Amino acid sequence: MLNGLYADARFPQLAALMSAALAGGPLRPASAAPKAALQNTFAVLNATICHDVSWPRDVRTYASAVAADRIAHPLTAGMPVNIYTCAFSPAPKEQPVRVTSDGPANVVLVQNLRDPATPYRKALNLRRAFGDRARMVSVDAGGHGSYLENGTACGDAWVTAFLADGVRPAGDVTCPG
Repeated sequence: MLNGLYADARFPQLAALMSAALAGGPLRPASAAPKAALQNTFAVLNATICHDVSWPRDVRTYASAVAADRIAHPLTAGMPVNIYTCAFSPAPKEQPVRVTSDGPANVVLVQNLRDPATPYRKALNLRRAFGDRARMVSVDAGGHGSYLENGTACGDAWVTAFLADGVRPAGDVTCPG
């Protein structure tokens, strides 16, 4: 289900899964093992988020959260608060970096308006913290990725211009879907 939220193109498959679950099944079996790219994405995700902050280590903490979440949100059945590999990762060795408006003006943020993992309002908070040293390219799309595979022509053009030539928009930009 979580993977189904990460790109608009996966919504039909997610809808079929949700319909089957609400109707009491049966669920269609997965057609194949995850692609290597998805496996690599998961490895990078773990390496990144597991070392940003300390995670609870007590399994009972997660069990309690899952039990409450299953009642409050039966469709996701506790998935958003379940134990994650980070519970078994080493604690971070450094304090998180505080984002401020001090520093070089060479930041481009890219954010989908309907991202299931990073709410748009949180991206706006980060944008404000960077101040004038950042520009934000907002993409009128769902999903978590905003570039190439899940991007739009407008958003892709701005990201490519920045990555290839260091060119940022003069101000924040909103790209149509």
